[in-house]
Amino acid sequence: MTVKEILKSTASMVGREDVLEYLSGQNTTSNDYVLNSINLMVNLLNLVIGELAGTFIPMIKVQKTPVNNGKIYYKDLIERPMEVRAVYDLEGNKLSFSQTVEYIWVNAFEVNVEYEYAPSNYGLEDQIGYTPKDVSVATLSYGLSAEYSISIGDFDQAVMWHKRYVDSIKEHRKLTNVKTKERCFV
Repeated sequence: MTVKEILKSTASMVGREDVLEYLSGQNTTSNDYVLNSINLMVNLLNLVIGELAGTFIPMIKVQKTPVNNGKIYYKDLIERPMEVRAVYDLEGNKLSFSQTVEYIWVNAFEVNVEYEYAPSNYGLEDQIGYTPKDVSVATLSYGLSAEYSISIGDFDQAVMWHKRYVDSIKEHRKLTNVKTKERCFV
């Protein structure tokens, strides 16, 4: 999903038809108000995504990487890692590893590193690090609608959108945490 898709959904939710028309290409003449609103929405969306990735729904990357003398430097990973979840050999076997401030140490030559990362700031045309399976466009739009409503001083709308955002996250978390096997009592 792209930033533009999320902004279109949000613009529709908060009644910004001028922004929706511009993003959809229906109105190519823009004014500073529309462009400033789009820039504000992009910045607020980055805030929402950063908060979500850091607290509730992590962004996860699996990256194939060579190991140099037992070390994988964090600076050599594509994204900025927040937590290393696992290291696998190329056959998919989990390897033991240790971490220092600068690198991961593992006894192998080439591995797949699975890690949670802090997302970069996205631009209007960028693809975000979440898939629709991770989090829906609607969830991100609710969060952005809440933040946008706060920024324009519409606090009643902000409260409503924030509640929908939180409820949507709770629903997602409930669905992803359902892994308990049924038990039988005799």
